[in-house]
Amino acid sequence: MDNKINYLEIPALKVKQPLGDFYVISISARQLLDVSFSEPMKYIDNSGNVKGSQRPKDVKRLKEIATYIESVEMAFPNSIILAANYTENGELSKDKSERWKIVENIDDKSFKLIIPNKQKLAAVIDGQHRLNAFEFVTREDRFNDLQLVCSVYFDLPNSYQAFLFATINSNQKKVDRSLALELFGYNVDDESEKAWTPEKFSVFLSRKLNIDVEYSPLYEHIKVAPLNSEILFEKKDNTKWVVSTATIVDGICSLISSNAKRDRVLMQQKSFLSGRNREMIKDIKDISPLRTSFITNQDKTIYDVLIKYFNVVKELFWDKAIYKSYINKTVGIQASFDILKLILIKEKSNTPDNIDFKEILIPASNIDFSDKFFQASGIGRSRIKNSISIAINFTSLDKIKKRDIPFYEQLLSSKPTNTPTEKFIWEDEAENAVLSTLELLEWNYDNNTVSLLEFHDYEKIITFQKYDDLFLKLIEVAEINFAAYLPSDDEFSELQKENFDSEDLVRSCLNDYSENLIKIGWSN
Repeated sequence: MDNKINYLEIPALKVKQPLGDFYVISISARQLLDVSFSEPMKYIDNSGNVKGSQRPKDVKRLKEIATYIESVEMAFPNSIILAANYTENGELSKDKSERWKIVENIDDKSFKLIIPNKQKLAAVIDGQHRLNAFEFVTREDRFNDLQLVCSVYFDLPNSYQAFLFATINSNQKKVDRSLALELFGYNVDDESEKAWTPEKFSVFLSRKLNIDVEYSPLYEHIKVAPLNSEILFEKKDNTKWVVSTATIVDGICSLISSNAKRDRVLMQQKSFLSGRNREMIKDIKDISPLRTSFITNQDKTIYDVLIKYFNVVKELFWDKAIYKSYINKTVGIQASFDILKLILIKEKSNTPDNIDFKEILIPASNIDFSDKFFQASGIGRSRIKNSISIAINFTSLDKIKKRDIPFYEQLLSSKPTNTPTEKFIWEDEAENAVLSTLELLEWNYDNNTVSLLEFHDYEKIITFQKYDDLFLKLIEVAEINFAAYLPSDDEFSELQKENFDSEDLVRSCLNDYSENLIKIGWSN
């Protein structure tokens, strides 16, 4: 290391955090471009193994950022995150002569980062577009004079590189949620399956369902987010219906956790190298039907339940579905998971993989899911679930919104509904808003309360101590959204208001959460 020309020596600040220590440095754009790399996430083999953790390059966006870099008011105060000592092939470099090193000054406790110059041994975890935008920068001074802030992790495993990216970006619009979920389950072989969080477990099963040609009815039906996903399938059939990774992951998660984020945070109190396991969440009150199977590592049982159930769904519903049917669209798959959850709760079996799903679902096999009563929205999901649930005698008609009862009766009689040609979107939007609000609820079984993270604003949390308070809040949501979509004709609007039964709407929506209400000790 005597030849200083071959190395960069940069002052560094050490930062201690639970995931691990990292070092903050200031480095010129030119130097960083010389020693780092980033690439889009993509599949590299037919087993679903993935490489890379970044989004594909957006040239239009890169040019916009480049224009900003060249402006007189340019500022990038936030940090670019790097994983040092990884080659562009994703392998950890063990060559001592080329590895990044940190040197501590014993006298003043300061640190210095030693970087082999012009060798790309740092993977960009976050900050890809900021860095790649320099491809379109024409001002030479911006390369040499402009300093960028970087947070450097040493020897960070691939799975944690992807985890960091997903954690940083999963709540931002510009990152596809399915991609973020794929990243949470990135390279599952990096840790024992006993350490998998509900999210990671669900991602693993969604991948398995997508590539299991022998048993899975969802084979090739799950849209994978990374690039080059066509490598998974030698014969690509563009006529096949597909749903997103997020749809399947959410469905599986709902069977094992009522709050996957809570479980993940609790399990991450320990590293997977030092004792993280599923039993860490065994004392949390949770009514998810396959929760015990998940905690006790009965992974095959859970997979067998999914295979057996969805093969019946395929036989009874998907195989006879026409192009316009909603049963094999996102809302139909979501509703199918809802029905599976209802069946598992009702059966309360210690061997859920032995449940005769076909016998239970046969009474619903003649429902026409292409009927105009259904739609691709939250209401569509609810109506599909309700129609199946009523047909198999899991739900009675008196629990359904009064205005919709005639339509369900027609559907169950194998007749087309007389759904009005003109769509009363104001009532549909009110129902959609209530359903969306219910999905945001967190059921706190330990203290018999319900929390609402309103409008995804994590600083605005409403806590309900009793059923009536929650009910009134949902009434408010329904009425606000109902009014927002009413037409401008005052006379017509007043008539619609008189006919709108917000209490009936809310009560019917809450019927889906009867088990939650019972568990929490509230009566309705």
